[in-house]
Amino acid sequence: MAEVHRRAADIVAHLPEVRAAVRDAADQVAQRARATLAAHRDTGTAAIETTRGRTDTTVSLVDDAALSIEYGHHAPDGTPIRGLRVLRDAADL
Repeated sequence: MAEVHRRAADIVAHLPEVRAAVRDAADQVAQRARATLAAHRDTGTAAIETTRGRTDTTVSLVDDAALSIEYGHHAPDGTPIRGLRVLRDAADL
């Protein structure tokens, strides 16, 4: 029976080619998210940030109201406001 090296995922994740592919994919997601956010912003300071770790890259929506922007909220009168789904749509290939 074949065996898989117990560190196979860790070894592959640290390959330079894999790390570059992860960075490229995150950059594409960030670019799409920035375009979507820019189309909806009149005022405010919401921004898309990319954080690079040793192996992973994270794309984040940064704002005090980031959850409300992404997922929606209720207006003061109770009217539901749909979220923009900036990150979800940008990552949905």
